[in-house]
Amino acid sequence: MANDDIVISVKNLTKTYRIFGHPGDRIKQALTFGQKQFHKEFTALKDVSFEIKKGETIGIIGRNGSGKSTLLQLVCGILKPTSGSVKVNGRISALLELGAGFNPEFTGRENVYFQGAVLGIAKEEMALRFNDIATFADIGEFIDQPVRTYSSGMFVRLAFAVAIHVDPQILVVDEALAVGDAIFQAKCFQRIKSIQKAGGSILLVTHVLEQVGHFCDRVLILDTGHLLADGNASETLTLYTKKALKPERHPMDGRALDDPFSSHPSYNAKETRWGDRAAVITDVCLIQNELTDPEVFSSGLEIELTIKVEFRDVVNQPVYGLTIKTADGAQLFTMNSRQSPSASSFQTQRAGDLVRVCFRFQPFLDSGNYLISVGVAGDTESGLMPHDRRYDSIFLRIAHPITSSGEIAMNPSVHILD
Repeated sequence: MANDDIVISVKNLTKTYRIFGHPGDRIKQALTFGQKQFHKEFTALKDVSFEIKKGETIGIIGRNGSGKSTLLQLVCGILKPTSGSVKVNGRISALLELGAGFNPEFTGRENVYFQGAVLGIAKEEMALRFNDIATFADIGEFIDQPVRTYSSGMFVRLAFAVAIHVDPQILVVDEALAVGDAIFQAKCFQRIKSIQKAGGSILLVTHVLEQVGHFCDRVLILDTGHLLADGNASETLTLYTKKALKPERHPMDGRALDDPFSSHPSYNAKETRWGDRAAVITDVCLIQNELTDPEVFSSGLEIELTIKVEFRDVVNQPVYGLTIKTADGAQLFTMNSRQSPSASSFQTQRAGDLVRVCFRFQPFLDSGNYLISVGVAGDTESGLMPHDRRYDSIFLRIAHPITSSGEIAMNPSVHILD
């Protein structure tokens, strides 16, 4: 592998902070010339090594305090390592915690040019890009107001707009998109997709595992400053839900090999699957107009999708969900059993229970190819615990209903009114 294919190389990276109990302790330690310590040491990152190739999208996950933000700040050059090295090959554009890199007293317009200058882009070149940045951010006249007057949502709009319009070869995003509204997030993720297609590399830190499963080629798990795992999205997310989120869960047994789901005619072999397997989705069936698992579905006619769920452990308050997305990842529709009028009927399930869950929806979609994701989770005090997420697992091919004469079937009727 040529060195030019490696855009980020991290070797034996360690970052240790000195924590002083009192501001005066810094002076005391300086006066002793280091012979006596008045501080404690906290190691945020310990001996972390990995490489990122050109064109890869890497997800970084872990609990709060695991070292994710510290790692990104070291990669971006904001912090210096205590030991080890970081080598970056390419222009890096970072969207870190709110406020990072922006002067609160500058207007949005001034900060746009300031960020360009930091990245070595001439003022004339930024002027050519400014209209595109302002249009994407869509914050109106606030572009000429001080950034300190911005809401968190307005700030992230401008910060992301700048980050993607400076021709980044490496884009780093640290949880910032969590504060954006749903429409803006969809626009951001579409642009992330375009960066991926153009061969850019992306580092994405998020607590939303669905985003990691959809966008990332590889996933790194950090745990108390250590690199716990580095692997493909499906395997690593499963490890995370088993060990990092719920370490007491026992590994699943050989029964998981029984998976008729993967034999479905519309099954997507490139699905991303993760979860602790306390419950598993073993089969799926789609029915439309009394036809079972047709190759093509008609737009607007009700589809009945049924999943078969096998429980391998006790699951309190199971939640069943379904999502439909376009082929390029834009989310169009999502539903789960908590939205159902009969939600109270989804009660605790025990090991050995088999449940069939039916979703009904009318696909008012244009002709084309779509992707269906299904999942089962447990509703816990700390949030949803993924048991089996089958992301992008079923192809949904939509066509307009055609009659035998070649016309579009609109179910017409004619009545004479008095």
